[in-house]
Parts: sequence; C-alpha cells; structure tokens
Amino acid sequence: MSGAVLMGVDIVEVERIVRAARRGGRVFDRRLTTVAERELGPGPAAFSVKESLIKAVGGRPAGFAWHDFEAAPRPPAGWGGSLLEEAAGELAASTGLPLTEGAAYAVRGASGRAALHRLRPDGGADVTVAGAARWGIGDGLFVSLAIVYVDGSV
Repeated sequence: MSGAVLMGVDIVEVERIVRAARRGGRVFDRRLTTVAERELGPGPAAFSVKESLIKAVGGRPAGFAWHDFEAAPRPPAGWGGSLLEEAAGELAASTGLPLTEGAAYAVRGASGRAALHRLRPDGGADVTVAGAARWGIGDGLFVSLAIVYVDGSV
C-alpha cells in the first residue's frame, strides 16, 4: 500500500449519548445523520463514529456539517478494509471491547476538503475521499475507530 491514511478513535460513555439523544430526539438524529444512513448506519453509535471520523480529518473545519460523513451501503476498499480490520483488532485488544460493527463512509463537504488537504497537500486530480469505521458497544462504552483515505490512491 502507498499513500496516506488518516485515523481517529473515539471512546465515550453510552449513557452520555443516550441522554443527548433523549434530549434532542428526532432533531438530534436528523442533525447527526442523513436520511440514507438512518437505515444502515450505526444508530445510536453514530455520534461516536462520526467523532472518530472528525478526529481522522483533523477536527471540524470551517463549514463543517455532521452530514459531511455519510454511511455507505458498500464495504471499504480492499486495502482500506484490511487496514481497518488490523487496526480494529489492535484497538479491541487494548480496550477489551470487540469492534463488531462497521460501515464505509462517504467523506465530502468541508471535511472532505480538509482530509484531501492533509492526504494530498500538493492537490489532487479528480479523487474521492472515502472513509470506513468499526465500532463496538460494551461495558458502558462506545468505542469507534475510523480511517479516511483517498479512494484509488494505491
């Protein structure tokens, strides 16, 4: 594999997310997730998963929106999936919490531009920024791991 990959991890108490979702209700859900991903995304873990994606791209850039990241109905690219599985295994071993769920992510908008700037500071032709995440829930915690990469960069 060649090319850069960005990684982010988020660990948060389940109760904290449950309280936020309860307070915000449907508004919280609509603000955080897109219509398409509500059916296939991580459900209540979406906040933690998207936080790990935010960390991977280097924070919330100017113009950031939660919808910059959208769960996609396809698996991550072959090498990206392999890298994610290896990293997820290491994180699971260190936390004692298996990361049993996962999804590929479209990365666009301000977050996509920020990631592209970090991945290809010299610019890049027509490339797509992609992401993938694995997550698990247990012992009162959500643990998520995300990678962001330029699709087709290897």
